[in-house]
Amino acid sequence: MSLPDNEETRDTADFSPVGTWTLLCLIVFGMVAAWLFLYFGVFLPRGAVQ
Repeated sequence: MSLPDNEETRDTADFSPVGTWTLLCLIVFGMVAAWLFLYFGVFLPRGAVQ
């Protein structure tokens, strides 16, 4: 087994985490959508606490 040369080993700092940011944005968007649904679709129609 040979060691990789300089062209095969790249610094990981050269890459941006596009997939991680995409997944993070999708999860945050889903949580905000769920919160808005609960607030406007469930809590507000029931009215004030009595």
